[in-house]
Amino acid sequence: MHYAGLRIGEGDDAATRRWKARTVEDLLRLRGALRQANRLGIASRAPDPARRRLRIATWNLREFDSERYGYRLPEALYCIAEVISAFNIVALQEVRADLHALKRLMRILGSDWQAIMTDSDTAQSAHGERMVFLYDTSCVRFQGTAGEISLSDADRLFLPDSFDLTFPEGIKLELPEGAELTPPAKIPTEKRAPGRYEIDPAAVVDLPAGTKIVLPEGGQLAFKGAPAEFSFALRNERIAEKRLDLHQGRLRTFSAPVRLRWPARQMELGAQQFARTPFVVYFQSDWMKLALCTVHIYFGDNDDGSPAMARRTAEIAALTRALAKKAQSEGNSDAESYFMVLGDFNIKSRAHGTMAALEDNGFLVPERIREIPEGTNVQRNMFYDQMAFWTGKPGAPGFSPHTRISVSDAGVFDVFKHVFREGVDDPGGEDEAYFRSRMLDVGKAYANYRDWRTHQISDHLPMWVEIETDFADAYLQSLRGGA
Repeated sequence: MHYAGLRIGEGDDAATRRWKARTVEDLLRLRGALRQANRLGIASRAPDPARRRLRIATWNLREFDSERYGYRLPEALYCIAEVISAFNIVALQEVRADLHALKRLMRILGSDWQAIMTDSDTAQSAHGERMVFLYDTSCVRFQGTAGEISLSDADRLFLPDSFDLTFPEGIKLELPEGAELTPPAKIPTEKRAPGRYEIDPAAVVDLPAGTKIVLPEGGQLAFKGAPAEFSFALRNERIAEKRLDLHQGRLRTFSAPVRLRWPARQMELGAQQFARTPFVVYFQSDWMKLALCTVHIYFGDNDDGSPAMARRTAEIAALTRALAKKAQSEGNSDAESYFMVLGDFNIKSRAHGTMAALEDNGFLVPERIREIPEGTNVQRNMFYDQMAFWTGKPGAPGFSPHTRISVSDAGVFDVFKHVFREGVDDPGGEDEAYFRSRMLDVGKAYANYRDWRTHQISDHLPMWVEIETDFADAYLQSLRGGA
């Protein structure tokens, strides 16, 4: 950590002197909490304190950084850096396209810390976010492999909103006799300006069976090889002596393998890939090789049965399925790395289907994390952030027989109990009074201090896990008697 920026200089004005002195006191309090003997709030149960371990954390930094509630104050950046420095690898979510705040954060962390990140995602659902890993090079090294996870072929999501057909001239429908269209009970909207709303996501109206549509110019029938599941007769009924059977009459029915091909500009694809592309990076610390995949899963809304919840669950299941395939591939040169997913999964609860989707395909949330009684949001009642290891059996080609995933500790660190405090954690309202004045220093004033502070630090708390990395004893034991 570089604290030199907190030194009070002769040219500093009164406001600058005040925030620097205050930040020093906050950091001393924060450091004391981070180095407590009970190891970030949960007692260590590691049998051998001398063994080397690796601390991995995940933290969603709310809109890092955005002017929506004012950019981060230097006090906030120092506090965020202090928390990050307590770990060895940290996955960050909601880092925005503008890297100004991240660069300031890296300068505070110091030269031992490096970042690996994606470019900002341009998809509308991604809000320009990046996936970021920060790691301490004094104990962790980058293995040289990193990449984004995309879905292909049958692994794509194919949800109800996976594709739409758009007609430039509008849509002309002919309904069956006596049929009517029923408006949806709830129209999803997002406020864009005073008195103005936009439908977001799509409002869906069911079409009755037998509805006819007039196709615009450009549509085609595509005759091509049928999948193997179709019978031989069905696959060959369309062609004889190199001539297509186009049938006759006004009403024509073609067998299932015949497709409607749409002009590309009239096909709107969406919801087939992740809302925000997951990012996997390969690290090594001591004997332990890890493939860490950070995610920020689609949220939408929390209503069970809604299309948004269906997409959230499908994204989680698709991710674990894709990573499990990668982890167990015998031809994968990276298969000797243990796979771990971590990030903001928007898990509704531990008993919800979103958690079940996370633990499908061989991934398992460690028991040390399951023992944490509260969630990772500021109110501690939501379990959005999670970490899970793939439990596929070691021993595959390239896997070291001596290493294993051994979780010695885990926890959630409640930053707001020590800095940017409020309520019972802020005796006499000292923090709230100070930061309300700081809002004025930067030209901002907000009625809700509790909400404002989540835009300075975050509305999520960092979750972490500690694993063993020293397996020299096991290796040396295997050499006994080998002479």
